[in-house]
Amino acid sequence: MSDAEQVQASAANNDPGELVFEIDTSLEFSKRGSGQQTHYVVHDPRLGSYFRLGVAEYHVVTLLDGQRTLREVFEQLFRDGVAWSLQDVVLFVKELSKHRISRIAASQRESLSDDAEPPQPSSPKPFWQRLVRVASSTLSQRIPLADGQRVANRLTPLFGFLFSSRATILATLFICSGIAVVWNASDSFTDEIRRVFDQPIWVFAAIWFLLKLVHECGHAVCARNHGVRVGPMGVMFFLFAPLAYVDVTDAWKLARRRDRVQIALAGVYLELIIGAAAAWVWWLSPIGPVKHFAAQVFLVAGPATLLVNANPLLRLDGYYVLSDLLEIPNLRQHARERLVRLVETQIFALPTQRSGSLRGWRDDFALFHGVCSVLFQIVWMSGLIVAVGKWAKGLGAVLAVIAILVWCIIPGIRWMHKAWTFHPQQGWVLNVSQRRLLVFCAFAALMVKYVTIHSSPFARRVPVVVRFQNEQIARAPVDAFVKTVLVECGQRVKKGRLLAVLSQPDLVVQQQRLIDQQDLEDSKAIQFRRRGELAMAAASSENSASLGRRIAELSEQLAGLRIVAKRDGIVSSPVTEQLLGRWVHAGDEIVRVSDPQEKELLAVVSESDVESYRNAVEENAVATVRLRGGISLDTVLRPLKPSASQALPHPALAATSGGPLPIEPDPDGSEPRLVQPQLQTTVALDAFRSLKVRSGQVGRLTIPDSRSLASRVWESLNPMVR
Repeated sequence: MSDAEQVQASAANNDPGELVFEIDTSLEFSKRGSGQQTHYVVHDPRLGSYFRLGVAEYHVVTLLDGQRTLREVFEQLFRDGVAWSLQDVVLFVKELSKHRISRIAASQRESLSDDAEPPQPSSPKPFWQRLVRVASSTLSQRIPLADGQRVANRLTPLFGFLFSSRATILATLFICSGIAVVWNASDSFTDEIRRVFDQPIWVFAAIWFLLKLVHECGHAVCARNHGVRVGPMGVMFFLFAPLAYVDVTDAWKLARRRDRVQIALAGVYLELIIGAAAAWVWWLSPIGPVKHFAAQVFLVAGPATLLVNANPLLRLDGYYVLSDLLEIPNLRQHARERLVRLVETQIFALPTQRSGSLRGWRDDFALFHGVCSVLFQIVWMSGLIVAVGKWAKGLGAVLAVIAILVWCIIPGIRWMHKAWTFHPQQGWVLNVSQRRLLVFCAFAALMVKYVTIHSSPFARRVPVVVRFQNEQIARAPVDAFVKTVLVECGQRVKKGRLLAVLSQPDLVVQQQRLIDQQDLEDSKAIQFRRRGELAMAAASSENSASLGRRIAELSEQLAGLRIVAKRDGIVSSPVTEQLLGRWVHAGDEIVRVSDPQEKELLAVVSESDVESYRNAVEENAVATVRLRGGISLDTVLRPLKPSASQALPHPALAATSGGPLPIEPDPDGSEPRLVQPQLQTTVALDAFRSLKVRSGQVGRLTIPDSRSLASRVWESLNPMVR
């Protein structure tokens, strides 16, 4: 029976005050702060754990000398003016015993053993406990690779100066300059980031590995500068994801909080310096591999490091900085215990025992941090599980099942078992904890049914863009000079009016030469026929017919050099006047003719949204369209065109132009294409709404979602792990 169980058993027998406790002599106590901010940090060198005690709690610890009973400790506290009850002392000592800070005195342990039943042979641990231990080892493995103290001793003479006050100020200014460089060229850098994964994934992985190696060396060197012993360095594999680590736990022994924070931020500090240097290399380098590589380094050393390592909701550097700033050792442990107490009290009506290690606002903040970290890590771990399941195929699926079993199913079953068996049941009548547990399970089952079967309460959003209806876009039929431009931007024209004239003398010369060749072939055919050479005459006639077809094609191209309006409307080309005298290539835009009162919405529907869109069309649903700029429209949906296409339907929809659709180079042409095939539909706008919007304006069309909430989340995670 453990010491904490001894306290529990004694409390059940109504004599907890007769127990005698003593403090483990291997523990180290250090005083922090002064005045009302005074507290004490307990270091357990065996487990590498740290705990925070207030002044009153430390006073209780000093009285646990192995001679006084808990009742005598309570009486001494009363004489010293500490307003603690005997129950407060018992609960606090139980908490200390649970963390192995205190233990029952040896003399009383013997007497308790004499009064107890004869010792029974130790039974093996339950199967589920052994299963959890084995399963947990498959999810996370820590492999030490080097002596951190030796590495720090070698690197400190070379890089220790970076952590001096003057170097820190200069480095901070340099980091700010790198951020300013990227900020001022944000558009160019955004385009560069879109091509980050164009290179093989091993390049990105190599950058990550080298930067994290520098990161951990930074922790080691900074700790060595402050005289802190550095533990082993190595690699920890968490769900196959390699994470470097170095043990600088003894940094908690430092009295100055500023020094502890500097050690915790040392890795991020070095990575940000490298990221700033990469930003300047990217800015100064010409377009090429060096510029692209520098952008990758900046992305990993800058935003990725701040998102992961500096995040206080993950147990990494940001978490330890927050723990240092608040002077709360083992913040995560306190936060989870506080959250568990809240859930057990409010949901299952279980009596809880308040931990004595945190008081006041620190206890409330621990609860807040626990809620935020649990919610964040649910999303974070879910993404990791899905990613591993996709990447490692069968083995990844097995690890995903193990992770769900260890992190969700087994803790949930143990929690429900505790709630069901905590209070003794009287006959067939369920106690309050059991009734609440049944209600909670029923509610959870309804929620599972809702998220897996019922339609999602959230809407789907379909990209749309405004364009002119039946717009005429006249393009050059061949390479030619712009000889005459007869209209200007904003001018209203009638159907059939001549808009521009192109000139291509080579076509005229080529056509005349072909006409001469055709006349010659006709003459040859007549001569061969007169001489009776019918085969030669037929060959000449065939050549003449072929030349006639080529002449007809040239005539059509020459006719196309006269660009005529095919509809009534207004010329909307802004650079029409600048085309005069310029050389244009085949396919170049010459002039546009459209009507501002005739516009339409082009909706692009992905294959995953087709079913929901068709259901909305069948129900004659009125959809809401929100365009950039704050304009909102209501419209009736139209059926989709039958075939999907990867052709970019409008330049404004491309991601490179700030649109919502990702594109990729077309291997068969120069124009980009959509990454995924899309279906299209158009919705005509009336004259009033056409004047209200502008061509090229991008927005979203909102339709009801026919998927379940679980399917929606799954589809949202899939693009992240592809």
